[in-house]
Amino acid sequence: MEKSDFIILKQYYREATKQVPTDSPCKQTLDHKFRHSIEVLRQGNTILAHTQELQNQNKIFRDLAQRALLFHDIGRFEENVRIFNARHNGTEITAMSDTYDHGVIGFELMQNRPPYNDMRILFAIRWHGKNLEEIYASDMYRQIKDSPLYGDIMQILFLVRDADKLANLYAAKEQDRLRHDLFYEQLPEEVLRSPLSAEVKAQFANGKTVLSPTLHSFADRILQLLSWIYDFNYPATKDIFKQNKYAEFLLDLLSQYHRNPQDLQQISSAINKALKY
Repeated sequence: MEKSDFIILKQYYREATKQVPTDSPCKQTLDHKFRHSIEVLRQGNTILAHTQELQNQNKIFRDLAQRALLFHDIGRFEENVRIFNARHNGTEITAMSDTYDHGVIGFELMQNRPPYNDMRILFAIRWHGKNLEEIYASDMYRQIKDSPLYGDIMQILFLVRDADKLANLYAAKEQDRLRHDLFYEQLPEEVLRSPLSAEVKAQFANGKTVLSPTLHSFADRILQLLSWIYDFNYPATKDIFKQNKYAEFLLDLLSQYHRNPQDLQQISSAINKALKY
């Protein structure tokens, strides 16, 4: 990687911060997303260093992978400014709109900007936050499926997805980030203290990552993070997860909101099984 990569990331961040009040929650989110981008690169470098199939790749691949890691959330800065302006102006925000989709925004920002307009970077930026079923059903996936770069594209996508999750887990444990995000802050107290919902429990029990639109309580949000184990792509990611005792941390937190010992034991057993195989 080059020093210029970090300078460009900081330029996008600073341009966004100029457009919002310095004491606003939006500014705090922008600050977090800048730090998060650096943390994702750090986590990704650890996975790279402990994964033989990635180590066997050449320097060009590793440079592309590191840029995909650093710039995976480049659309977050513009996305949050758009959300801030929409709320300020009383404009309705449509969750499914590309206008507020950081993957789409990031893809559009970088697709005409060398050296970042390489599909091995762009695909990860565009799709790292989507579930796999949506990725495989997309026109863009069909277009790259027969590409000679297909293997590299998917390896980098999986690397970014894993590093992104590890960075979020790190923030949750070390910075208490879960109780400082918008989902937590906007929940009414009676909902905040609600136990796991049946729908979210069923998704986890079926070995699926919990979908954000199905979250109802903070307990659901905690189980969503635990469900990420079903979407880890590299053994090194599981090793980092275990070394940092993220399962123990999240299960302890979950027990404060969902007081059903049988459910907690079943969840713990499922985690151990998923991490083992």
